[in-house]
Amino acid sequence: MDIVTKRQTMYQVTIDGEAVFCSGDSSVLDAARKNFVRFPYGCCAGGCGMCKMKITAGDYEFGVSSKAVLTDSEREKGYALACKTYPLSDLTVKIVGI
Repeated sequence: MDIVTKRQTMYQVTIDGEAVFCSGDSSVLDAARKNFVRFPYGCCAGGCGMCKMKITAGDYEFGVSSKAVLTDSEREKGYALACKTYPLSDLTVKIVGI
């Protein structure tokens, strides 16, 4: 599947048990907000860490974010910022926040 097809595909993102749909070109936070799912957020630019989440299932890609709020070690353990995470498959996430 090429990158354009992946970006246009809709994926189910389950956030603390609540399912929403998200295209590959929208962030998890954008999908949550559009579907009225309560999710803490601040800057929406990857700098504050308020939208930190733990991804327990699925494939995704990261956008640019601060390593001060999301370290390489956290990334390796499945943590991500919802404002800078884009699904490549269905996802299951748990809100962590700061």
